[in-house]
Amino acid sequence: MIEKENEYRAALYCRLSSDDAYLGESGSIQTQRALLTQYCRENNIPIYDTYADDGFSGTNFERPDFKRMLGDLEKHKANVVIVKDLSRFGREYAQMGMYIENDFEDWNIRFISIGENIDTLNGTDGILMPITNVINSHYAKECSRKTKQAHRALAKEGKFIGSRAPFGYIKDPNDRHHLIVDEEAAMVVKDIFKMFCNGIGYGKMTKILRERKVLNPQAYFNKNNPDYYKSDYWRQDFDWHVTSIRALLNNPVYLGQTTFGRTKVKGRVKKTKVATDESEWIVVENTHEPLVDKATWDLVHEIMKNRRRETKRGEIQMFAGLVKCADCGSALNVSYNSKRQAFTSFSCWVYKNYGKERCTSHSIGYKTLYNIVLEDIRRQAESVKDSKTDYLAKLQNQLVSRSNQDLKKFKGELKKAEKRLAQLDKIMSKLYEDRALEKISEDRYISMNSKYEAEYTELSERAKHLKTELETADESMVNAYQFVDMVEKYVDIQDLNARILNELIEKIVVHEKEIINGEKYQTVEIYYKFVGLMI
Repeated sequence: MIEKENEYRAALYCRLSSDDAYLGESGSIQTQRALLTQYCRENNIPIYDTYADDGFSGTNFERPDFKRMLGDLEKHKANVVIVKDLSRFGREYAQMGMYIENDFEDWNIRFISIGENIDTLNGTDGILMPITNVINSHYAKECSRKTKQAHRALAKEGKFIGSRAPFGYIKDPNDRHHLIVDEEAAMVVKDIFKMFCNGIGYGKMTKILRERKVLNPQAYFNKNNPDYYKSDYWRQDFDWHVTSIRALLNNPVYLGQTTFGRTKVKGRVKKTKVATDESEWIVVENTHEPLVDKATWDLVHEIMKNRRRETKRGEIQMFAGLVKCADCGSALNVSYNSKRQAFTSFSCWVYKNYGKERCTSHSIGYKTLYNIVLEDIRRQAESVKDSKTDYLAKLQNQLVSRSNQDLKKFKGELKKAEKRLAQLDKIMSKLYEDRALEKISEDRYISMNSKYEAEYTELSERAKHLKTELETADESMVNAYQFVDMVEKYVDIQDLNARILNELIEKIVVHEKEIINGEKYQTVEIYYKFVGLMI
């Protein structure tokens, strides 16, 4: 603690931005430290400590040594801050003013900037410091703008511009903007995608990876770059976490593509990263070797879309998101017996929550549904095995017939939608004219126009959807071959798992039980991907 009011103990602060890398990192910090130390020696100011942030932007005040310095100042361990120039302290004038003119004044901290000859012992009401702060802030914004432009230009060329290669890759020694596969880490990435496809949940996966003593991305990086972090915190062996798994599964770099602009920084003082809309991304395909194929990527994200809840054993209900009620269209809930540690049955979510006024139970046993689906997949695969040519011919006839029906239906509906849209255009134009000629009141115009606008918007969306359906309705040949290629892999299938179900099946529709001639029946319809309901 400082005992006398006029006894000074200096906190020397140095900073190097990544934008200043051309100066030489340690050299620049050493130069600042030498200059500040010399200043203290010449002015007889004892030094309490030196604080240095290497590679941090001046607009970011969440710097580790800067925060350590603030903690020491607040505890009165030092009472004068000395910097080479204001830009080393920061480049965000509002935040700088808050520290220098508010916090430092409250804590009785003297502030000295050697470069601008600023010393708050002489007061802070001069014009030089605010103007210099504004200029530094503007300079930082210009640098940031130019850096972003340069990064976008590189991204559009498919260049990788990250400071570190993603887990599973390393930077090419001959081209730092190109990624090459790191075989050891790549095997871990492939295993994670495989486990997820096979229905292993996030929690169970982290346990498996820990038991296998697999280093997580940060620990693996530390092992291969022992001198990168100066703090001992980063040298710890880390556990795998759910967030690490989820981030890895969502990173399109593993498809072999370079993606830029998935997040952006928001806020001037308190900066936070926020996700950007996919339409704003820059995506360049085939820039490096992929670790997963498109089919695996799509399967993973199809599974992710469905609501997934792990059991205590870390298992995921393999039918999640696939089983639907034939009458209300809602998902069927699954029941789980914790004592038996097994899924037992499905029932309609709407019925369960709102009763028989809204729907009926549509209940079906878990094992019953499992066996129905398993047998149907076997049946399709066996038919392909017996005669692929005959199966394809039958499938194509079925798809063409359905496609023709769909085409006729879609064309008729689209014609009606377009006719009504033309009518609405005339109605709203006439309505506007009547309002302009004061034939109807403002309130009447607003009321009628809003109704027609809502109908127009809804019909426009429907017309757009119908046009898309028409474009895809006549792809029966391609769809038939895709389905046959998928299903023939499962000719010897013995068990089901999440991967098989999500790869093959679009939805499973369960009807309510009915009694026919004293016998109880229940219809289950399996809609396969690409081909729909198979007869």
